[in-house]
Amino acid sequence: MQRELTRTATGTASTWASLKQEIIEAAPGLGIDSIGFASADPFLSLKAILEEHRAKGYESGFEEPDIDKRIYPELYGSQPASLIAIAVAYPSKMKDPPKSDKGKYRGILARSAWGKDYHLVLREAMEKLEAFISERVPDAMLKSMVDTGELSDRAVAERAGIGFSGKNTMMISPKLGSWIYLGELLTNIPFQPDEPITDGCGECTKCLDACPTGALVGPGQLNAQRCVSFLTQTKGFLDEEFMLKIGNRLYGCDTCQIVCPKNRGLNWDHHPELTPDPEIVKPLLLPLLDLSNREFKDRFGQSAAAWRGKKPIQRNAVIGLGNFKDVSAVPKLTEILLDDPRPELRGTAAWALSRIGGENAMTAIKQASEKEQHEQVREMIAQAHSKLEEQEQAELQASSELKTEDSQGPTTIYYDEMETPVGTLTLCATDRGLCRIDYGSFYAKEALLQQWARTWVGEYVYVQEPEKLREVAEQLREYFAGERREFSIAYDLRGTPFQEQVWRALQKIPYGQSVSYQDIAESIGRAKAVRAVGGANNKNPLPILFPCHRVSGANGSLVGYAGGLPVKMKLLELEKE
Repeated sequence: MQRELTRTATGTASTWASLKQEIIEAAPGLGIDSIGFASADPFLSLKAILEEHRAKGYESGFEEPDIDKRIYPELYGSQPASLIAIAVAYPSKMKDPPKSDKGKYRGILARSAWGKDYHLVLREAMEKLEAFISERVPDAMLKSMVDTGELSDRAVAERAGIGFSGKNTMMISPKLGSWIYLGELLTNIPFQPDEPITDGCGECTKCLDACPTGALVGPGQLNAQRCVSFLTQTKGFLDEEFMLKIGNRLYGCDTCQIVCPKNRGLNWDHHPELTPDPEIVKPLLLPLLDLSNREFKDRFGQSAAAWRGKKPIQRNAVIGLGNFKDVSAVPKLTEILLDDPRPELRGTAAWALSRIGGENAMTAIKQASEKEQHEQVREMIAQAHSKLEEQEQAELQASSELKTEDSQGPTTIYYDEMETPVGTLTLCATDRGLCRIDYGSFYAKEALLQQWARTWVGEYVYVQEPEKLREVAEQLREYFAGERREFSIAYDLRGTPFQEQVWRALQKIPYGQSVSYQDIAESIGRAKAVRAVGGANNKNPLPILFPCHRVSGANGSLVGYAGGLPVKMKLLELEKE
């Protein structure tokens, strides 16, 4: 597609070079933290990416629908001579953040919405920049774009050398990190373009691993339909999968930026208008549900989070109360379920009540099932009723088991020590089976073992009983002698369902072979949860038997090990013989 060339502003190459330097020096005084210059050539390589993105259904729907307008820069019907990209840095930390206490749980806004609406902040900076240029070049043609413009902010910023496009799809500045707002200006002044930055993410995949919903489907590839940030801004019903992942987020999501090493230690608080009010950006959830339109506008109107109105934020507040399992919220959630005119909030309230549980929640669900007419809300009420019934049955069973355990007194944890080629091992077991193997003597590990027992066992007593561990010790001796490759022992695993899933996957790693965290994540159907898999691996209670020593880094390198890297190397060497 051809674009008519814009009339070039009157001047010489040296004139524009001098003006460019003036602009760079003046930028901080204009409220701009980083500025770059780029050619206005079409972004042809972007077209195929955008078309593929659309074909796969990854768009959010908030983008400019005409892909050509996103590819071809246009200045009042013709092609500009150059582009100017700007970045304004915003805070990543809050001073004296309020805490969520029992019965006073709070939600959180994404950092991009902490201060004054960034659209206004960027426009003000752009207006100052335009005035600065127009004062020096009266015949300059200028057009600013902020977020809602046709062009891709990140594509322009990357070409102008503001930063590089990270695997989390964010623009990452070597100086400012990704805590930046972006804007661009099109002009008929032919500025000399800056060089793009060649820095990158390298082998790091922390953002992909940490994404709550797996929305980062590949390096630099985002499925917006699964992105928590996008989901919090929608106005309809949300699937349970996403409600669980939203947690207490009211607007946006910062996870992929928080975990980014490029952001480590960075916090920008030099723009007073972007300083967050803790009570606004981390508000109590329950009061949000009573806000009128006027009250919502008065409180959140200056924030970027207000652009979709109060419905998404109130729905997300209901989700947050459900995820906190806030019993004190049951009366208000019941009121919403029975009387709120918005189906999305009624259905979400039913889900939240099923998360909280209890007799009052069940009563509300039963009342709602008798009067609700909306088909999808009725379905959500039915699902909530089934969950509450399951909870009641589980509570009855747990109560029965607890009474049985109480009548038997504290759980006995038997332990013994054994000497091995890798040092002393402490073995622990209950009547159900082996529960822990620790490197070191019982005396050295006693505090750790007591803490573990308090968390996972409850009332307990440790008793040294070699006979209870005799079979385990014998099989370990055979392993160290090279006579055994697999173990046949009863286990008593104590951990979260996810941790146990990872530990069982470790058990399946063949003798003498090595796999990566990514391999483990894929084997359990959680390909994006590499970081979480690493965390579960580090908490493996049965090293050697559940061979976490056979797990290596992404490039085959050795990674940390509970017994220390020398022990890990010795175990690997043993299995090579």
